[in-house]
Amino acid sequence: MRVDTRAHQATRTTVTPQLAQQIRLLGLTSEDLEVEVGQWLASNVMLEVDAEDADDGEVADDTGNEDAAGDLALDSNWDDSFTPMSGGAERFDSALPVAAPEPDGVVERLMRDLPVECSSARELHAAFAVLGAIDERGWLEGDLNELACSQGLPTGALIAALALIRKLAPAGFGARDLDECLRLQLDAMPDSAMVRNARALIAVGLERLAGRELLAVQRKLRLDDAAFSEALNCLRRLDPHPGRSAATGAPVLPDVVVARVDGRWTVTLSEFATPRLRINPGYASVVESGAPGSAGLRDQLQEARWLLRGLEQRADTLLKVAHAIFRRQFAFLAGGDEVLAPMMLREIAGEVGVHESTVSRVTRGKYVATPRGIYELKHFFGAGFGADCGASNTAARALVRRFIAGERPDAPLDDAAVAERLAERGIRIARRTVAKYRESLGIPPARMRAAAQPLALSA
Repeated sequence: MRVDTRAHQATRTTVTPQLAQQIRLLGLTSEDLEVEVGQWLASNVMLEVDAEDADDGEVADDTGNEDAAGDLALDSNWDDSFTPMSGGAERFDSALPVAAPEPDGVVERLMRDLPVECSSARELHAAFAVLGAIDERGWLEGDLNELACSQGLPTGALIAALALIRKLAPAGFGARDLDECLRLQLDAMPDSAMVRNARALIAVGLERLAGRELLAVQRKLRLDDAAFSEALNCLRRLDPHPGRSAATGAPVLPDVVVARVDGRWTVTLSEFATPRLRINPGYASVVESGAPGSAGLRDQLQEARWLLRGLEQRADTLLKVAHAIFRRQFAFLAGGDEVLAPMMLREIAGEVGVHESTVSRVTRGKYVATPRGIYELKHFFGAGFGADCGASNTAARALVRRFIAGERPDAPLDDAAVAERLAERGIRIARRTVAKYRESLGIPPARMRAAAQPLALSA
């Protein structure tokens, strides 16, 4: 029997527990991460919430590492330094008209406007915390002090956030009860005797009006029939549930915020992406002193440091990936989906210096707040239509929607006509591809759109 004694050289990647932890953290959504952090706090005495006024997005640690997540915030004066990719400059400079946005509810509008109105990630965190506590009627549920404790924020920040939400939303939205809801709507109306009398009706008690004690209320307020009737009709015209159009479920919490600050476009992490944790200094000093019985605490200290490193790595990677995405998709901020350029995972992976699977994990279920709304980071990836075309399939789909939305009712565009219009913009795709995009948008074919038009009546 012959024994082969030749040496074989091979490269093998060993997945350590710390690396496995970091990989898993990258895939967690902000909601899942919040649950995970809660479990850490319950099981490891070395970890505690950092309640101090640290910089926005900072993950505290006693290990001496100053490269915390908040310090990695990147900003670029992209108006001066950003160079569009091949094929993108022409589309961006030509200022393509943006399709009119579809009507949306109060929550959708607030989710779009709050990232612009808030000046910091901390303010945005407070605003979304308050927004999440507003029910489908548009009323604020619970106590702001309790909400502040659960979110690790000062009550004053939530009071300011509620004031901002009320400023941006329809009058009455964010009220604590029906009385306040109606009073807020009256406060938004020009002052008049009718408005003052309507406020007096609320002060007397809506339950008395509901109980048909109208004559007694009228006498108490000493109003004549005309004034009382006018004030009562004023109340009836108010909306007791200003948030009904906003009943779309809980708001999506952004992990990244892209906003224009002092003339510069910035990409920063939100509070939801960077839980504020630190090592408990008291327990850490016990371990460092070598006191008897500190062996178990030493293990927990080591684990806590691993966890904080994992949070730092997650925040660092998420921020770098988001920054790379918007360097390539900068035109989106002005033109929306119609000017999205082709972009693949491997391109961002190469720029950031990570594997494609890492980019996939860090963009799945992570959301970015932009002046145009909140989007999943996956939204900005898409294939193109050849080397000479700078448009992505997402841009083509958006154009299909706009072309059909602008068609003449008496002459709807068929798929071939839409394909011709796309070709005029350098996007050459087959008619069947247009049909696929149209169907994905829920738009019926031209013959069905024509049949749905009302027949013109002859004079």
